[in-house]
Amino acid sequence: MSIDAALSQCPVFQGVPLERSRKLLADAQRRTVHTGEILIDEGVPNEYLHLVVSGRLRVMLPANDSRFRAVHLADLEAGAITGEYSAFDKREASARVSAVETTELLSLRASEFAAALDRDPDAAKHVYRNLLELLIERLRAKDAEVDLIMLV
Repeated sequence: MSIDAALSQCPVFQGVPLERSRKLLADAQRRTVHTGEILIDEGVPNEYLHLVVSGRLRVMLPANDSRFRAVHLADLEAGAITGEYSAFDKREASARVSAVETTELLSLRASEFAAALDRDPDAAKHVYRNLLELLIERLRAKDAEVDLIMLV
């Protein structure tokens, strides 16, 4: 898939003209992550935002001393973005993200992305609203999961 196609599918860039989305990611580096390679690891600082151009990533909570088994959270394909939590709040990553298959990414430091948004306030308005909607959607999905657990 092309970068333009991935940008067009990415919920974070909805409402931002393609040319301006490209400008926001102008400093991004193209990167390849191979099958099994860990892109982001739980508990490790992360300062990058990643746009999936092609391939597939898996988001997991790995098994550890307090978690008896790994928990699958999501699979991310072209147009998905990852790393946004830890990149923006500057805390350690909350999950592991690894490649299920060879995956092409655009990777950009969150500070560079924020600077690009500062230079284009109209695009920033859309991006921040889209990020908020995405995070609310995830929170509501988690609320629904808790409701299901409480029924058991």
